[in-house]
Amino acid sequence: MNIPKYGASKHKLNLSSGLSLIELLIALALSATLIVGVITVYLDSNQTSRLSASLAKIQESGRIATEIIARDVRMAGFQGCADPNSVAMNIIANDPPTADFFESTLLGWEVGGTSWANGTSFSGEAIETAARVGSDVIAIQRGDMVPIQVTGNMTDTNANIQVSGQLSLFQQNDVVLISDCENADLFRISSTPTSGTWAHASNVNTSNRLSQAYNETARIMRFSSTAYFVADTGREDLAGNPIFALYRQRETNAGGVFVIDELVEGVESMQILYGERLSSDNIRYVPAGTSGLDMRNVVAVKIGLLISDAERVQTAPDQQSYQLPGQLIQPAGTAGASVTHPADNRIRRTFESTINIRNRI
Repeated sequence: MNIPKYGASKHKLNLSSGLSLIELLIALALSATLIVGVITVYLDSNQTSRLSASLAKIQESGRIATEIIARDVRMAGFQGCADPNSVAMNIIANDPPTADFFESTLLGWEVGGTSWANGTSFSGEAIETAARVGSDVIAIQRGDMVPIQVTGNMTDTNANIQVSGQLSLFQQNDVVLISDCENADLFRISSTPTSGTWAHASNVNTSNRLSQAYNETARIMRFSSTAYFVADTGREDLAGNPIFALYRQRETNAGGVFVIDELVEGVESMQILYGERLSSDNIRYVPAGTSGLDMRNVVAVKIGLLISDAERVQTAPDQQSYQLPGQLIQPAGTAGASVTHPADNRIRRTFESTINIRNRI
């Protein structure tokens, strides 16, 4: 029997164990490909998320802006159950917000410059210079229902009105609309409203007599006078472009004093067509500046909004043209364009709504 010598081994040591250069390069290439894939998926997912968030914000802005304007336009000329077409409002208030309610219920302008409001109650007001050139302005007047009731019968047209409810909503000298189905009056409260006795003395009115003696069937309303327009917010996006918004100008209940509120950011343009009922009973939709347009015969309003988001989420500049009612809005730099939008990387969408005026249908 052969016995192996001491220390001898029948296995040889493998000195070539480990990765070769080629194997290492292949592993690095596969790892790089995997990392690039993960990064690409992340970037695409992030871009999709930003696009979705921007579109959702635009959609929400469009819905809110349209609903706010529609609520006022739909109720233009509202004075309770008194039909504004047949019941003329008796106005005795000093410095009233309107001299002829039927005439001023609905008004509109195309903003061609900073003097578009000449000859109107907006002349010299902030809205005249703030309203964006190339956009439109619409003004609505109506009665706004409030939780106040007439509690005492009136025996004479110059008698005080007995009321109850949330009387603190009004202050002395505020303008008030009272109506039933046969008459409507606009007067100033000369007494302290919270007393429950509303006087309409001649010191703040042209007369102390209303058109009739109202009773408990009458309705008390706040006189609402509002205007909607697009203006520069004074803010800028990351690229330095101005951010525009929808604004509302309200005339205070005391009258003659205007308050401006920013409503919806991102509204770049508002274009409006007015549906005028003609003698043939047909309806034509035309801009506010159309010759021969009688705003008293307008029974519907078509409103279009161009809305963007402040985030620059597109990979290429926006070179699209957007059609709004009566106006094509083209990218800045387009030859012959009358109304433009910045050719930037923001997303834009249009919103359009046709609103019937309930008191004129």
